[in-house]
Amino acid sequence: ISGWVLAGTPRAFTKNSLYGYVDGGAEIFLEYGFRNLWVYEFLPDKPAAGGKEITLELYQMSSPAAAFGIFSTRREGNEPVSASIKTANWIGREQTNFVKGDLYANILAADCTQDEVEAFAMSLDRHLPAGEALLPRAFFCMPEFNLIRGSERYICGTAAATNESPLLGADFWGFKEGLAEAYSVKYGPGDSKLVLIHFKKPPKNLVNNVLGLFNEYLMDVTTTYQVMQGRTVAGRKFYFGWNGPNGIIITDEPDPKAARMRIEATLKKAAERLGTSEEELGQKIR
Repeated sequence: ISGWVLAGTPRAFTKNSLYGYVDGGAEIFLEYGFRNLWVYEFLPDKPAAGGKEITLELYQMSSPAAAFGIFSTRREGNEPVSASIKTANWIGREQTNFVKGDLYANILAADCTQDEVEAFAMSLDRHLPAGEALLPRAFFCMPEFNLIRGSERYICGTAAATNESPLLGADFWGFKEGLAEAYSVKYGPGDSKLVLIHFKKPPKNLVNNVLGLFNEYLMDVTTTYQVMQGRTVAGRKFYFGWNGPNGIIITDEPDPKAARMRIEATLKKAAERLGTSEEELGQKIR
């Protein structure tokens, strides 16, 4: 890597040894399809005052979709990005992430400038095997008006689902068994969230289970034309719509009309474009 030298021997971790390195966070990687992790330590090739160092964690996942998925859970969507890195990325002074093919790179920097970290990432990108970060096609079912680019998350497994929303932590969704996957985006101007849940096998009693969940956590729960609605004590609004193998949760959208329009538009496109599995990738990330 230009400007840096490898310090010490790289470390390798497999499924069996990942828990020894990622303390408390291995489960989410395993649920996405973790294969290997390599950890490298770098020091500047021209030592100067200060303690600059970079740790590179390079995760190999089971597929490009899995690599994008684990990357997507590590961002909020408002981070700065580098135009010089052609795949999905975000750049920070102390941490930078990007995804390329089935590889997810996590760069941890100490006492470095953001420019130095970005230059390191650009150099690393050139050394890695060819590969692109592609959005799963489910994201192209969602309305584009007021969509916040960079907020897309691909949610696989119980850990990621629960982190995305406590409502998705319930067993009946099927995330634990791999029977459901979800796709989350945010909309402006108030950061409302839309989560498209795609079922490989629609669960029995889905509507009644969601209704029970809404009644447990929310107030003023009503259902009108296949859209369920409720609110928290603080006034946060939640919506749920469903059709066939797809369900949608919208949170923090103050306008019920806008929520219903997004639900109806997304469900219509999902019915046309999504099959019983989500293995294919869609267009390039924009």
